[in-house]
Amino acid sequence: MEKSDLLAGLTLCQNRQIIVIGDIMLDEYHWCNVSRISPEAPVPVCTVVTTTLVPGGAANVANNLVHLGATVRLVGVIGQDSSGSKLLSALHDQNIETDGIVRTNSKPTILKSRIIANHQHVVRVDREDTAAISPSTQKKLMAHLENHIAATDAIIVSDYLKGTLPDRFVQSIIQRANRHNIPVIIDPKGNSYKKYKGATVLTPNFGEFIAAIGKTPKTEDDIFKEGQKLKEKLKLKTLLVTRSEKGMSLISKGKKWDIPTKAAEVYDITGAGDTVIAMLSLALASQLSWEVSAHLANYAAGVVVGKLGTSTVTLDEIETVIQND
Repeated sequence: MEKSDLLAGLTLCQNRQIIVIGDIMLDEYHWCNVSRISPEAPVPVCTVVTTTLVPGGAANVANNLVHLGATVRLVGVIGQDSSGSKLLSALHDQNIETDGIVRTNSKPTILKSRIIANHQHVVRVDREDTAAISPSTQKKLMAHLENHIAATDAIIVSDYLKGTLPDRFVQSIIQRANRHNIPVIIDPKGNSYKKYKGATVLTPNFGEFIAAIGKTPKTEDDIFKEGQKLKEKLKLKTLLVTRSEKGMSLISKGKKWDIPTKAAEVYDITGAGDTVIAMLSLALASQLSWEVSAHLANYAAGVVVGKLGTSTVTLDEIETVIQND
């Protein structure tokens, strides 16, 4: 892939409107110092220096898109709780449209609290309820989607299996988007991908890909054949498998493109998949080719894993790494 093609593609990623629908979370980071071991147990005593709050899950995808220059509408569910209020405040600070977020008493806001001691991730504490959202809540989310779908360039479905995306609801999203010829890009979870049938592209990591096909491919040709089968079974246009240190494999049009990682140093993989799907979707919304879009997403991932915590990238950062590669 020529640098000139990638840089030209970046210049087209402007003024796009994208809907992100899925499991919304709040990521909480307690940054601590450690100077002693607890007398109660052989564990470090972490003294909190500062706490930061950032959007997580589907909200992190939205946050990534905003930093890439897109206009973003976030659709999902949060609780009537303090974490939900903090998350809304964080989203407003990032100029993310939140009128598609439904607040409910039946599900608390998903909160992931991380203890970072002397720049080492010590532990994560999750607070969540993964029960499916009610039919009435699904109707509210779908009504919002339908009100704004005509002005949308792409829809991202960010699924963490936390209850926001029941099977039939996902199918309704895909069918409505297809009627409007809007690409649907899905970050899948679980080992049953039937609910994603008819989407434009799925972006599983390699472990998720193995779970979906029910076997471990032994060769690159096996990966291509199994990926092609999955793509045809689900009536996808393309499959993009992220493969950590091996980069990505793009399976489309009867071919497989292997894209080596562009990460210079890896500090933290938190949210890297969110960055991939954000850049990929922005590129597809800008009508770039599959290959160019995947390469840009790969560069974006290479930047974000060099940062600590739930982070984002900008088009300028991506442009710089492409020029210096």
